[in-house]
Amino acid sequence: MTQPDTIALYNNGMIHIINREPFETNMDVYKRGWFIINKKLPEQHERYSFSLIENYKNKGMIYDM
Repeated sequence: MTQPDTIALYNNGMIHIINREPFETNMDVYKRGWFIINKKLPEQHERYSFSLIENYKNKGMIYDM
């Protein structure tokens, strides 16, 4: 069974479509989607980038920022 390329999350009357990155599991996309929705950064690309970094930090990667 293949994984879908996107997931849809419903929050406060809005449906958010989150694109799946290569090698991400469904649980990774779900966690990253809620991170994007809940994070209060002004730019969409910043939320998306930080969501990827946060997701990979949880898997043991280290980032020097």
